[in-house]
This record gives sequence, structure tokens and C-alpha cells, in this order.
Amino acid sequence: MNKIHSILSSMKTMVVLMLIFAITIGYATFVENDYGTITAKADIYNARWFEILLGLLALNLLLNIIKFKMARKEKILVFIFHVSFLIILVGAAVTRYFGYEGVMHIREGESNNIIISNEPYVTFNVHNEGKSFTFQEPLFLSKRLTNRFERTLAFDGKEVKVKLDGYMSDARLEAVNDPKGEPILNMMITAGGSGEQVSLKKGDFFEANDIVLDFESGQKFEKPVVSLSVDRDKVMISHDMKLNTLSMNTQESGSIDAGKNELLNRTLFQTQQSGFVLRSFIPKGAMKLVSKPAKGPMMKGADALTLQLSFEDKKDSTIVLGTPGEIGEAKTVTLGDITVDIAYGSIERTLPFAIQLNDFQLERYPGSMSPASYASEVTLLDQADGVTMPYRIYMNHILDYKQFRFFQSSFDQDEMGTVLSVNRDPGTLVTYVGYLLLAIGLFGVLIVKNGRFNALSEKLKSLNAKKLAASFALMILVLNSVNLHAADAENPVITIAKSFDAAHAQKFGHLIVQDSAGRMKPLDTLSHEILSKLNRSTSLLGLNANQVIMGMMLRPDAWREIAMIKTGDKEINKRIGLPEDAKVAAFSQFFEVPDQITGYKLASEVDQANRKAPGKRDKFDKALLQIDERVNVAFMVYTGSLIQMWPKPNDQNNKWYATIEALQTLDPKDSQMVRLMAMGYFNSVDSALKSGDWSQADKALSLIDKYQHFAGASVYPSDTKVKVELAYNKWNIFEQLWPLYFIVGFTLLLLSFLKILKPNFNLEMFSKVTFALLVLFFVAHTAGLAMRWYIAGHAPWSNGYESMVYIGWATVLAGFIFSRKSAITLAATGIMAGIILFVAHLNWLDPQVTNLVPVLQSYWLSIHV
Repeated sequence: MNKIHSILSSMKTMVVLMLIFAITIGYATFVENDYGTITAKADIYNARWFEILLGLLALNLLLNIIKFKMARKEKILVFIFHVSFLIILVGAAVTRYFGYEGVMHIREGESNNIIISNEPYVTFNVHNEGKSFTFQEPLFLSKRLTNRFERTLAFDGKEVKVKLDGYMSDARLEAVNDPKGEPILNMMITAGGSGEQVSLKKGDFFEANDIVLDFESGQKFEKPVVSLSVDRDKVMISHDMKLNTLSMNTQESGSIDAGKNELLNRTLFQTQQSGFVLRSFIPKGAMKLVSKPAKGPMMKGADALTLQLSFEDKKDSTIVLGTPGEIGEAKTVTLGDITVDIAYGSIERTLPFAIQLNDFQLERYPGSMSPASYASEVTLLDQADGVTMPYRIYMNHILDYKQFRFFQSSFDQDEMGTVLSVNRDPGTLVTYVGYLLLAIGLFGVLIVKNGRFNALSEKLKSLNAKKLAASFALMILVLNSVNLHAADAENPVITIAKSFDAAHAQKFGHLIVQDSAGRMKPLDTLSHEILSKLNRSTSLLGLNANQVIMGMMLRPDAWREIAMIKTGDKEINKRIGLPEDAKVAAFSQFFEVPDQITGYKLASEVDQANRKAPGKRDKFDKALLQIDERVNVAFMVYTGSLIQMWPKPNDQNNKWYATIEALQTLDPKDSQMVRLMAMGYFNSVDSALKSGDWSQADKALSLIDKYQHFAGASVYPSDTKVKVELAYNKWNIFEQLWPLYFIVGFTLLLLSFLKILKPNFNLEMFSKVTFALLVLFFVAHTAGLAMRWYIAGHAPWSNGYESMVYIGWATVLAGFIFSRKSAITLAATGIMAGIILFVAHLNWLDPQVTNLVPVLQSYWLSIHV
């Protein structure tokens, strides 16, 4: 017994358990990404072995609290710190076993007290001669591992045994060849702008908008009928109306008169409101369940459960279809004198009150269909307690009533209905108490003078110099292994490229554009984003971003020949005809016929990569799609379709258009005005390139600026915001700071080593200088964050890049608080801040300032994310 107690309370056991826990939750992230949340819950989060693992961790922690006698006055903060984890685990357990979640859908003017559970349930309803028994429990099924489910249901003194015999994910009925089968027609039927794949076997019919497709069903219909039949392996149609036709292979259109005609493959037959195409014909086939992963959210299949049932000497097997998020449809099985109704899927839960939707409100970003925020004006109706309470639910405003929490989740396409996420979690309060105690214990341990943290801080001063030096030497080797080389390419057209005046380009960058998400920003910002996307740099050939983008727009013939699109992949370089070690390629090199921009060399490979699920794309696929994106961005710049700089006057959605789109979309008067301004500017730039006099181009540009101020006044950003954003782009604060932080910190670290080796060395002056420099850098860092906050209109921690920059800032702040008189701690602060900002500027983090998605409009949620 003592041995078991010793093992369970051992620190080695805790280390092993924590290692298993860390590996498990890390692996679970990949499982959830590849197979979905249900599989992750089935295999890990809701698995019994995972619950045992958490229980062992809690037991180990409890035994160590007792073992080290932490419940003493002198160790009260350490005790609070450790107990907080136990309380958090208890809160998680309460949530796990007693909480549930679901969604509530309400249309405007209606009320609802029913939620649909997020979790899938298996439900058995056994009944016979007025007697009934219902068994129901959550059932998470894995797409990876073998699923096991066996239950014995007691009914009227007898037993009904149920066993899961098979499971198929993404199941759908599909026509397959079967020698004993019958003719099946696989068709695509269109109506009302949407299409539906339909398989018709002999005796079936399908009712479209204005016609009925009838495959020898023998029934009579009120609508006009297109009769389908098979004659010697040919599919024939008989119809009383004229049909228009369009060959999908040759794109030839035509029509056929009423009568009997052959239904050709890949030919669209159309009436006024409907259309149908024969996709394939199976002379002998059958409809069978097959597992086929969905290509999109609208084509998702169901889960198919094969269940064996036995009652006394009767046995039967059945297939039940269902899917999480939808109410399961019951399948009935009769065993002797009892009947069993089986369903799999979400279940309905009735609330003790109702929610009435008075009005749903949606706001979009200017000129974009992207939602900026949405809210539901509701009334809570609780007849039992006589409560009638109006309330507004939106992203950071939750309705909390009787332990139920209502969150704004989604909305109907017609914007006349809302979808609320509903959560009942009795463990929330317990968990929050645990968080509060954790914060008290953690900060208490850090602040108390004689605490553990202070003791460790003192020991840090006496660390072995050789070990530190070795560690940082290794770090430098890693950093030096990163290849930051960027090659410039020479080209005969560079002279033209360099002819664009820098002063005029700066004015060009002051124009305002609207990006695809609806954010209004200076063209200077978009130019930097485009050049960063294409070349991973802020300048090219000695030209700034505005000069490059202006040149690409106004002289695409020259810029298409300049190597500026970053490749860096040997295999892709070979496929477009470049040396394997090439770093950049010209736009024209991606096409067989560059002048006509036809014959895209990567078309087939890109198509294959796009067809793969994101989790199954290899390194080549990812590199290919990145390069394809750069090529497409370059093309959009050359055609001007990426630069939305022309506002539509008095537009309800404040939409701005690219030049060609504006000429086609705006009213004739406005379109003519845009045409004159655009042509005037293009001609003046062309003259300036020849004469070197950019004064007329400046005047033409000022006219466009005035038009933007006038026609787009409702969304035009303030002059202050524009100036701040231009300064933010120019100073590039965070990218400038990382080497400064690192050099200052590393220099002080080397001097600290010298101090250890030579105790007489005076380090105090260098420490003061380093502290002063770090304070200066920190002020600049803070200013950069404040500028980004002001520009974006939300706190700068809404994406990966902003989070890394913020973490770097917090690291420096923590260094100032805890460094005291430790030179090594101060040095480590500078080095860590430099590394964090360096990582923030690697290729996989996007520094673009973006609008906040509606779900992050909550202040606290954005911090959490």
C-alpha cells in the first residue's frame, strides 16, 4: 500500500503524467483538424482513459499538497496556487457531466423554447401494448478507430440487447453497378438557381419547378411531364413542350420540338424554370450506402450505424442514418411482440422559458458583404415566474438567465432569422473561482519577497557562464541557419521601371482604397501588402512599394518581364523553365504565351492541389498554392481589379470599385467622370515618363483625390487616421525593433559573462545604458501598438502576428518589473523580445491590418483568442 502511495505521490509520476497529457492534447488538435470535433471527443476528450489520466493528475497533486504540508500560514500562497488547479479540474468535471450546449433558431416575430443539442445521441424507444421505455445517451463515433457500443435494455422484465456492428462516416446513397439490379439514371436537376444531384431508378419520379421527370412510375401529374424510358441501352425522353439544349462539351446551343428524343449525356435540357442533365446511365445498378467525404458544407453525408438487436430468440439488423446538428429520424424494428424505434443525431431540449425574436440586425463593412456585426433584439418570456424582459444579444452582450447563456452565433440568409448558441454550464462558477485563486497564488508567489520566485531569481545570478554561453551559441547557430538572402534580377526594362518619380508615388500612395473585406485604407498600405505578398520585401530594385505598384498598374508590359514573384521551390522552378536555384520569377515566365497570358504552366498541378483536403496537402502542394496566389495577385494588379479606388456616389453599401468595374457599373454620368479622370491621369503619367515633368500628373492625381473625398465622404477615413497609417507604414516599427532588441540584449549578455569571468569588470554603467535603450525601444514598441490599435479600430491582438507583437511587448514589460538589478535578466529580456518579433515577421504570419470578424467583436473574447 505504501509503495502504491509512493508511486502516486511521486514527482516523477507527475512529470510522466504531464508529459502524456501535453502530448495527448497536442495530438488531439491534429485529430480535430483532420477528422472533426466528434472524432476528437470520441478518441480523446471524452474517452474513459483520458478521464482517468486527469483523475491521476488530480490525485497526484492532492497527495503532494498533503506530502509537503502546504496548508500552512507560511505557505498559504503556494497552497492557494496548487489548490486552484484542483478546483479548475472539479469545474471541468461538472461541465463534462452536467453541462450541455445547443442552438436555437428563431424567425422574426416568432418565439421558441426548443434547443437542438450539439452532441449526437442514440435513442431507443421500446414499446408494446401501451407500455414503453426510452433509453438515450450521447454517442460520439470515431472516424479513425474501432467503435464499440453494447447496451442491454430492460423492458417489462425482459432484455433487449443492442450492439453496434458497423459504422460508416460521410455515408450517402449512391448508384453502383449490380448484375442483379435495374436501370438507374444519375441526373443533375437545376431549379431556381440551384442544382441537385438525383438518382432515379425505374418507378421513381422527381418534381422540379415547372415539370415532373417521370421514370415509368405509372402515376399521373398536374404539371407537364417529361417521361424517361430506356430503349436498347439508350435513354429516351418524351415531352409535350419545346426544350432548349446546350452541349456541355461543345457549348453549342439549340432546341428540340415536342416528341420523343434521345437524352444525351452532358447535354443540358431547359424549360423556362428548370433544367436537367444526364450525368450517367447505369443499365444494371442498385442504390447502396457508400462513404464519400463531402466536397463542401452543402454536400455533407450522414453517419450510418449498423445495429444488431436481439430479444428472446428473435434477432434483426438495421442501418440507422443520422448526423450531429440535425434531429435523428427514427428507424423502426419489430422483434416478436415488441417494437423498437431507433434514432441517431441531435435531440431536442425544452427550456422552462421562451425567447421571442423581435428584430434581427446586421451591419456590413463598407462595400463588402462581410458582416461587421449582428445582433438580435429579443424578449425573454417566462410565464411561470411572470418575467417579460426585452434584451439585445450581440457578440459581447450575452443573455444570462437561469443558468442558461445565449450567444449570438449565426443568422438566416434572408436576414429574417437568428441562430443563438445556448449553453448550460453549472461548472462555470467553480472554474472561475479556480482561475481567481490561480491568479492570486501566482502573483502572490511572484511578489512576496521571500517567495520561491525571488529565490530562483537570486540563483539566476550565479548560473554557470559556460552553460549559458553554450546555450546562446546554439541559438545563434539556429538563427544564422535561416536564409534571408534575396536576389535582385537584372532586366532590360528596368530603366522604364525606375522612371516612376518617388515624390509622385508618395502622393499616389495617399489615395484611399477599399479592400475586399471593406476596410478603408491608404493605397500606400495596399502597396506594401501586395509587394510583401509577391516578393516578401518592402522595396524592389531600389523602388519603394508605391513606385512598384504604380508601375505594375500603368506599365504592365514592362513589369511583367521583371523577376519579382518569389518562388524558391526547385520542382516548381523546373516546371516553369527556371534554374532550380532561382528565387524569383517574372510574371511572363508562368505562361506559354506571355503576350496573351494563356497557357498557364502550373494549371494542372494547381487544380490537383486544390482538390486535396488541406490536411492532405504536402509541402509541394502548399508551396504551389502560395506561388499560384502570388501570380493571381500580380495579374489583378496588372489589370487594376485589385485597386478599388472609385466610390459609387450615394451607395447604400458604400461600395468602391476598380477602374474597369466602375466604368461598367456606375451611372452614365459618374462613369464618364471616372473615365475622364482615369484617362487624364494615365496620359499625364505617360507624358511624365518621357519628359520627367510630373506636375501634370500631380494635378490629375489631385482630381481623383477630390472625387474620393466628395463621392466617398461617408466612409472616407479622417486625415489624422490616414497620416497615422502612412507614418506606421513608413516607420515599420516592429521590423526595425527586433534586431535592436536582440543586439542590445546579446551585448549585455556577453558583458555579463565577462563580469563572471572577471569580477573586477564594471558592468553597472553598461547595464544602465542597456536599460535606457530598452526603455526607448519599449516606448517605440508601445507607440507602434497604439498606432495599430487606432488604425484598425480594435485592440491589436486579434491574429497571430498581433499576438506575437503583443507578447514581445509584455515580455519587455515583465523584464522591467522583475529584472531589478540583474543584468542577465535584463539581457534575456532584450534577447527574448528580439526573437519574438523576429518570429512575428517570418513568412507564415501575415502582418496585414484587418477588420475584426464579428465573433471577435467581444473585447474579452478577442483577448482570449
